[in-house]
Amino acid sequence: MKDFIVSGVFLFFSVFTFIASQTFTRKGTNALSLAKNPALYPRIIAAILLVLSGVLLFQSVRKGALKNIKIQIDREKAGKVSMLFLVVIVYISGIYFAGYLVSSVICIFLFILLYGGKILPAVLCAAGTTIALYLLFQIGFRIPLPVGRFFA
Repeated sequence: MKDFIVSGVFLFFSVFTFIASQTFTRKGTNALSLAKNPALYPRIIAAILLVLSGVLLFQSVRKGALKNIKIQIDREKAGKVSMLFLVVIVYISGIYFAGYLVSSVICIFLFILLYGGKILPAVLCAAGTTIALYLLFQIGFRIPLPVGRFFA
């Protein structure tokens, strides 16, 4: 059953990568042009991943991965996963409005609390991780992080 799920996930990623690389092409270039097309390498990787995932899917179905499927949903875990998705969605929109620093501290803090962390260590970990990553990107890599509309 695990092979079936993994192959499905990788099939999705390969198709997604192939479609997303559509925007990499330059006007007037051939899809297989080595010198002028930045989409070629991601598409090659996506095609290889698609073939290998298809083989894994075929093997798992042949071994009987779909026999006796029992789906059990743990309400507590499903609730935590739903909350994580909600936090991520709020985080993405929060970066636009409040910027990286504020949004990241809140997001990491909420992740830690959702998984049973205590408040003081959660605040320290969230602040420390956010500041460390901010310094790494701003000073180390010289990549500006979003400031947000409120602080711009």
